[in-house]
Amino acid sequence: MILLRQIESACLLSLAHASHNCHVSGMTKPDPTLAQIAAQFARHDVEWSRGAYMIIDRRTANPIARLRPIPDTDRFELFYWSNVKRRWMTFGNLGRMKLMLDSAYEIVENDPIFRIPRSR
Repeated sequence: MILLRQIESACLLSLAHASHNCHVSGMTKPDPTLAQIAAQFARHDVEWSRGAYMIIDRRTANPIARLRPIPDTDRFELFYWSNVKRRWMTFGNLGRMKLMLDSAYEIVENDPIFRIPRSR
């Protein structure tokens, strides 16, 4: 049982429980790829969701990109949210791009398509 000190708010109690932390709950073993992506995208939150890593804007809590690992490689497929098609779309004009993590990071940080707010 976690005891609250007088100076702590009740909101902090929920943060103390591992079940509220998506990086801890449901994971039976450490995910080195998640750790690597989280280190690269230090200004964002990173979560595993439905076969890909979601890059989430900390200010708005909106997902801004998805990185789907390409099996048996160190590369990823990059997706952006299309408000027109209302789904995740492959980034690039030439179809599926096999990107290294550094390249994906540079694209997400510099391409304005990743700053367009996702409509809900």
